[in-house]
Amino acid sequence: MMIPRTLEPESMDTAEEADEYRKMNHEAVNACFVHDLFAGGAVGPRVLDLGTGPAHIPILICEKDPEVEIMAVDSSIEMLEVAKIEIELSGMIGRIQLEHGDAKNLSGFEQAAVDTVISNTLLHHLAEPGIAIAQAVKLLRPGGRLFLRDLFRPESDDEVERLVTLYADGESEQARQLFRQSLHAALTLSEIQSLVNDLPGGLGIPAQNVQMTSDRHWTIDWVMPASTT
Repeated sequence: MMIPRTLEPESMDTAEEADEYRKMNHEAVNACFVHDLFAGGAVGPRVLDLGTGPAHIPILICEKDPEVEIMAVDSSIEMLEVAKIEIELSGMIGRIQLEHGDAKNLSGFEQAAVDTVISNTLLHHLAEPGIAIAQAVKLLRPGGRLFLRDLFRPESDDEVERLVTLYADGESEQARQLFRQSLHAALTLSEIQSLVNDLPGGLGIPAQNVQMTSDRHWTIDWVMPASTT
């Protein structure tokens, strides 16, 4: 029997939590995200990153493509403070703009103006991730690209523990627990495929654009139709 989805806190609201997340080793996962993003199609030049965390992915994107400019959004002030330091250290001030914002309500952002909207492991934090996806789609220009990746909820507690041991063995116990909670909060492939197929405005994302891309991640990679009329 599939384990039920168990929600975790929506954001990291303390400096200690934000710093613990920064110290976790996401190097391989972030590098894979950026590789797959560029391998799969056009990127930018205007990119919006939802749930940017420490902004490691925007930094990698800017290092790979000198033409890209990124607006990096997070709901946690403490996480944005961490991201500010990381951006300064990387020399990417001026190319990555930080914004405090809620992925569930992006009405303050310019609609239909972004070339690429990305997020990495944001959606499992949200009780209703479909709201954030629909908000992201509204910001895409016609022909723009949506590239969202998140964790996959395993079928059993045993599989959760196997993944925690495999991928977080060298992390602190707090970090291991964060990863464990995230796996329990994630969506299955069928759940996310059903959710995005029913987006409002007739812009349902086909199942073939939502695929497993590792033993613990699924990815939405979809291009907004150039015309919706």
